[in-house]
Amino acid sequence: MALCVVRSRRSLVTPSQQTPSGKLDLSFIDKVPVLRCYTRTLHVYKHGPEASKVIREALSKALVPYYPLAGRLKESDNNQLQVECSGEGAWFVEASADSSLHAFNYFDDANFDIPYDELLPDQVPNSEGMEPLVQMQVP
Repeated sequence: MALCVVRSRRSLVTPSQQTPSGKLDLSFIDKVPVLRCYTRTLHVYKHGPEASKVIREALSKALVPYYPLAGRLKESDNNQLQVECSGEGAWFVEASADSSLHAFNYFDDANFDIPYDELLPDQVPNSEGMEPLVQMQVP
């Protein structure tokens, strides 16, 4: 069974209110170069009507108390990674598919090829190597 995903809207979701700005140092473990990587995960949930709108609004509100997640990783003057709390936002991609999650048993079975690259967000344009810390794709 094949799955075709179409991405329809891409944007940055910013915090719903003003957030503090500045730079935060990373922990010792986060500074270890071999551990610097993004983890791509797939989470599948049953959803109600207007899931994309509900998730977008909830994300915007959640980015207020968790404001560092709306920032970017930047190198300091002494070449250490820091979180720049800029309020730029999280990458949010809306998508649709030609099949339902029910048809794929909510991906609980491994009996078919899962097109992860289509189910996870695509690249952020003009990110200059400093991608958003949070990226998501929703139906």
